Amino acid sequence: MCYVKSFLKIFFLLIIIIFLPPRYAYSSYLNDFSPSQQDAINKAISEDEDLGELIEYAPDLINFEEIFKDYSFQPSLIFNPGDANGDGIVNMMDYIIWITFYNKPYSPTSNVNPDFNNDGKVDGTDFVIWLGNYNKFYPTPTNVPFPTPTLRPTYTPTPTPRSTTSVTPTPKPNIILIVSDDQRHDSIQKMPFLNSQQENWFRFQNAFTNVSLCCPSRSTILSGLFSHHSGVEDNGSKRYFDENDNIVTKLDSAGYTTALIGKYLNKWTGETDEPYTPPGWDVFTPFMDPISYFNYKLVEEGVVKTYGDTPADYATDVLGQKALNFITEAKQPFFLYFSPYTPHSPFIPAPRHVGVDLSSVTLPPNFNEEDVSDKPEWIKNLPKRDPQEMLKHLKNQYRMLLSLDEWVENIYTALKDREIAYKTVIIYIGDNSFSHGEHRIVGKMCGYSYCNQIPLLIRYPQNTGRVINNPVSNVDIAPTLAYIAGVNLMNVDGLSLVPLLNGSTQPPDQPSRGILTHWGGTGVYELPHFWGIVTDKWNYMELATGEKELYDRVNDPYELTNLANIPEYSQIQSRLRLDLIDLMNQ
Repeated sequence: MCYVKSFLKIFFLLIIIIFLPPRYAYSSYLNDFSPSQQDAINKAISEDEDLGELIEYAPDLINFEEIFKDYSFQPSLIFNPGDANGDGIVNMMDYIIWITFYNKPYSPTSNVNPDFNNDGKVDGTDFVIWLGNYNKFYPTPTNVPFPTPTLRPTYTPTPTPRSTTSVTPTPKPNIILIVSDDQRHDSIQKMPFLNSQQENWFRFQNAFTNVSLCCPSRSTILSGLFSHHSGVEDNGSKRYFDENDNIVTKLDSAGYTTALIGKYLNKWTGETDEPYTPPGWDVFTPFMDPISYFNYKLVEEGVVKTYGDTPADYATDVLGQKALNFITEAKQPFFLYFSPYTPHSPFIPAPRHVGVDLSSVTLPPNFNEEDVSDKPEWIKNLPKRDPQEMLKHLKNQYRMLLSLDEWVENIYTALKDREIAYKTVIIYIGDNSFSHGEHRIVGKMCGYSYCNQIPLLIRYPQNTGRVINNPVSNVDIAPTLAYIAGVNLMNVDGLSLVPLLNGSTQPPDQPSRGILTHWGGTGVYELPHFWGIVTDKWNYMELATGEKELYDRVNDPYELTNLANIPEYSQIQSRLRLDLIDLMNQ
């Protein structure tokens, strides 16, 4: 009778795993962590909001063992991912050990441990953990060093010096930098005002982020440095960002009135959680962690103010009004860094947009990619995502962008009302993109376009807008701002985009250009480190596991067919690899 009950319990657990979305299948053990383990998770989330995002929507992409090691001082809290015999792989041998001890008195031994969540019981929760990690290797490939020594950048004290000095007409132009959060590159078409500005804005069709994660991307935008040069490679490394030498301090020294309104950098207050004003900012109104759309905190004139949950408290609207007030009153020339949380999770539209009809929105062809035989092992191990859940999140992101679009229009109208639109440059950029199940991935930090390709539009009042297809990067924003303002920003990795705005077909410093993409951050994410290069035609990447990927971006825009290691593409792959190494070591 006991064996019958055991069989039935396992059978129903299998049904749960097979037929329920991963989010719900995993929740049975996410809620079963010990209080100390939950404390470690909460501490990790407080430092990295994107970690909480994946725990909510795709926990299979989280390495809980790494969280417990990094955020707990008690070795007993270390999470066992299902490797009962400690041989480095989760397989049927571990299942046999689990079933042997199932529902029996168990004391930890040095040889085996089927109590995978360390709660003192060998039960169905441990089976769910084993099944969720079946056929995975531990330690994960994320922590494996690069197999090829040439694919390590040669670190130098500073990048290759490049000056951004320029001759700028006086008076200096005002500059508005609008940074959205987790916005997909193709979502501008869902923003009525921006989408209607076909003639007035330059629209960059091939803009990419160096590292597809909030803190690294925003550090790159402000510094002009690759993340492996700035040291800010994940959301927990803000401390490496040089607050004394960046585009803001340069603009401040040049006489600009500077303001940040919205999101600054993840965990910017450090361990003290005490607000301060970084060098260079005249007005500094950032979110305090944790960030949300209701019941959040802003720092206003050095004082923390708490907002509530009424429609008037919706964060994008509150920040938009503050941005509007600044540009209406600020002494010129001014620099506004307007950085709402939109459309980052939680996916909460403004109350006025909740019911907007988006029934025509569908998921792309690479959603839940069926044939992943040519993809790396980590993709093969991913579960398929729930299409209804992913579509709901995508639609809500689009609804959230409607409020931001309204404030972009309001800002532009205010510039015209103040009669300064003719001397104000506006740059609109996303910090990184977001995948809703493309290639079965939820989130970012991967090498595919749905992680790295971002929206970028520039209103440059001297010239009529047009489409620009040249590959560009968020590393180019700081040099562009420096060129426009006539300030000198040394030791940058990026290039000014002003020559493109003035009609050049290629940046003069680099006539044939590839864009460097990278992930080399914390091991709490179950995504392998990689280096990649994106051109107008190709996307090539090398993973820390030794696996390689090559996609034809023109003929295969959804990156369904991996061309790496196919003989007829060997010359292209070799050339891209050399270009990648050059980029890594510049």
